This record gives sequence, structure tokens and C-alpha cells, in this order.
Amino acid sequence: MAYLFAFCRLLTGIVFLTSAMSKLRGRAAYEEFTVATRALTRLPARPVAVLVVAAEVAVAPLLAWPPTMLAGFCVALGLLVAFTVAIVVALGRGRRVPCRCFGASAVPVGPGHLARNAVLIVAAAAGAIQAGTGVVPVGLGAAGLAGVAGVALAAGAAAVLLSAIGEIAGLFTSSP
Repeated sequence: MAYLFAFCRLLTGIVFLTSAMSKLRGRAAYEEFTVATRALTRLPARPVAVLVVAAEVAVAPLLAWPPTMLAGFCVALGLLVAFTVAIVVALGRGRRVPCRCFGASAVPVGPGHLARNAVLIVAAAAGAIQAGTGVVPVGLGAAGLAGVAGVALAAGAAAVLLSAIGEIAGLFTSSP
């Protein structure tokens, strides 16, 4: 259970930190995200974009400190549910809005993004459930450093795959 909890914690933290940094890497990247936000919601785009980026930035530090881990998972879950709803609404309206979750992707939101969000929702929910019990695993057992390294490697690899899921799905769904 300690490995699963560590995996969920690292995966969630890495994904949200990567997402936030991709939006904050420069003015053009942030503007592209704001334009995509405007296309996905009827709410004022600039305040929503600021709120989203601030919440994404908050997730990793909240997950890093044991007393705030539950809050970190809850913020992540709230964002993921909001993102999923926005994608479903965009798809329902036939909108082909590029996903700016992890940078300057030209791939429009689609089923791959919904699948990615589903995996992340499960990971964040599993972490929140464990953190909510108040019995957070302290050590990772006998495997020690090798176990921690394995979990970190798996979480990092999963984060890379999940951040590229839109592009991967686009390879199979793009028209010539």
C-alpha cells in the first residue's frame, strides 16, 4: 500500500507541476492557454486561467508536506473534474479546441484527453482516500532506496505518457 500511495502522490504532483510550468514558461505559452480557456468556457478567460495555474502550482507543494497531502489531492481532483467537464462540453458542442494542458499542443481535445483525466482522477482519488484515513505510510518497507527509486521511475514514466496521450491518440485519429 505504501508503494501505491507514493506512486499516486508522485504521479499527481509531477503531472500538475509539469502542466503549470508549461503554461508559465513564457508569455506566449500563457496567452495560448488563455485563448484555449476562452474557447472552453463561458467564464471570463483571464481570471479562470490565473486560477487554474495558481491551483496547479499549489498541488505539488501540498502533496509534498504530509499535513496538507489531502488538500493537495482534493485540489487536483477538483481541477481534473473541471477539466473533464470542459472537455466533454467542448466535444458535445463540436468544438475543436487545442489542448494546452502541457504546452503548445495542436491536437484538439478528444477521447485521449478524457482517458488521461480518468487515469489521473483514479490516482488522485486513491491518494485522497489513503491520505484521508490519517494513516499515511511513513516508510516504504524493506525495499528501501531501490523501492523508492522504482516508484519514482514508474511515476515519472506514467506522467510522461499521460502528458503525451493527446498526441499519441492523435496519431491514430488524425485524418490525412
